[in-house]
Amino acid sequence: MVQKNYSLWKNINYIYHIAFSYIKSLRYTLPLQMLCELLIQVFATMIPAAAVGMITVGKGFGEYLIILGGITILNMSVLYLKQYLFHTINYQNTVIRVKKFYIDNAVKQMSTDYINVEPQEKQVLIQKSINSLNSNWAGLESMMKNTPAFFVNMIGLTAYGGTIALLDPVIILIILLMSILNFILTYFARTYEEKHKTEFAKYERQLSYLYDNSTSLINGKDIRIYQMEGWFCQLFRTLIKKRVTWSKRVEYRYFLPSLSDNLLLYVRDIIAYGILISKAMNGVINPAAFTFFIGIIGGFSNWLNEAVNAYSNLRRANLGVNDYRTFVEIPEVFRHSGGCELPKDKEYPFSIEFVDVSFRYPGADKDTISHLNLKIDGGSKIALVGNNGAGKTTLVKLLSGLYYPTDGNILVNGKLISDYNLEEYHSLVGVVFQEVEIVAFTIAKNVAACTEKDINYDKVHQCLTLAGLKDKIDGLKDKEKTFLTQTINKEGIQLSGGEMQKLMLARALYKDAPLMILDEPTAALDPIAESELYEKYNDLTKDKTSLFISHRLSSTKFCDRILFLENGVIAEDGNHQELMENKGKYARMFDIQSHYYKEKGKVESNEEVF
Repeated sequence: MVQKNYSLWKNINYIYHIAFSYIKSLRYTLPLQMLCELLIQVFATMIPAAAVGMITVGKGFGEYLIILGGITILNMSVLYLKQYLFHTINYQNTVIRVKKFYIDNAVKQMSTDYINVEPQEKQVLIQKSINSLNSNWAGLESMMKNTPAFFVNMIGLTAYGGTIALLDPVIILIILLMSILNFILTYFARTYEEKHKTEFAKYERQLSYLYDNSTSLINGKDIRIYQMEGWFCQLFRTLIKKRVTWSKRVEYRYFLPSLSDNLLLYVRDIIAYGILISKAMNGVINPAAFTFFIGIIGGFSNWLNEAVNAYSNLRRANLGVNDYRTFVEIPEVFRHSGGCELPKDKEYPFSIEFVDVSFRYPGADKDTISHLNLKIDGGSKIALVGNNGAGKTTLVKLLSGLYYPTDGNILVNGKLISDYNLEEYHSLVGVVFQEVEIVAFTIAKNVAACTEKDINYDKVHQCLTLAGLKDKIDGLKDKEKTFLTQTINKEGIQLSGGEMQKLMLARALYKDAPLMILDEPTAALDPIAESELYEKYNDLTKDKTSLFISHRLSSTKFCDRILFLENGVIAEDGNHQELMENKGKYARMFDIQSHYYKEKGKVESNEEVF
């Protein structure tokens, strides 16, 4: 994926187009706050000059108090309004970042095509996008904070610069030349940060991974028993040291323009004030004008410094906004609108066909699936077996619509899988993956995968029963409304590995999709329990097209066909009896595993194992 590099002005337009749509009042409050910022600086310049002017023309004390008192009250009113708007808009900026941009980023992660999130390079891209949202002073919110500041300072700079130019253009030239030097140093710092930001994203991702795994309850037992805390701490120290070193290198480069700015400030003031003093002593300007221009020059320097700082911050924030947009605007591979019509209920169970299908993971040097041809009749029960790396899970990902084939086609009910709307197609597929992931909600919500109001509790009970979890759940105080883990509810429970896999099976049963896939969902069960569960599941899928994957072969005997995959191709194809009689790779693997299938100390024959 190519990094997007929008111009600063395009990103400002992008941010505020969204911000103004999300909080419409910003269209009015933001310009008003900017006006207040300008007026505060104007009052700060005018009040001292007005005071000196009234003294030199001999105004009475009462008149002096009335005029300056009125200006001061007006100044205080504007200052109060400015502070109120400043805090209100700052809060709204945070709301927009968290409730709009952060949610949009999360939705993109959950809904974009799987190929956009699984590869390592895409994980780094996601981390960079998240980094742009993780702080009030980084990425998107930094741009919302600094954009008004930049425009306010540019308006003030133009107004004050024009005033100074009427007095002596040399002062403007000196200040601008010194500021250009500061801008160049800032540019080099920003360029260095942009060049090395991927390195920082990798450290952030690695630290996040370490934190999640070192604090995980699942890993907690191993960490304590094997005394791994020292190892984890050392990894933390190493990564934090690398991240701190990176930050030091970047911040040092930003320190140089900051230092030069402070040093040059004294030079600018000496030259500018020297010119003013000379004009005052020669009678070119009176005391009130001298005071006024002193304020104008000080204000101009302040406007210039703040404009440069705001612009530097905007350029830095622009890097984060580009990271954000690179991910959220990543193009989809699958079809997400339109598409051909889904199979009707009367067409269930439907057929599936792989036609010369090959697949290679991004960055891999060889195919995981190679020129695979396979036709699965509707209602068939297919077992996929083979060693690790044979391509079984990849085949499941292709059939599930998580990836497109690199070459060849997959047809579902006679139509190309790529012609279906992906969201609609997913309604046809129920999968239990080998990786068990639960969410810290109730058991019922984990099974139904929806909000409380949409849960069909009768169906939840039925699926828990079929999955073999009903007795366990009925023994709990809150039954199916019991929370899993104590992340959200202190009375939550932790299921065993086998129980969690049964829970995922219950979820697949609840969906009741016409195509069911079990990708080693029983790895945490003992062989006898696994065999019993698969036999039971055989009865639950009579009217469905089903695929079963397992390293252990307890799922194979009841299947219509067994496909032995090796190096991404089908090495053997047949039912259990045929493959055993062929005495090929499947038979050898079955014989090696046969000693697992024991019950009550008795080894059953191949014909009686199941």
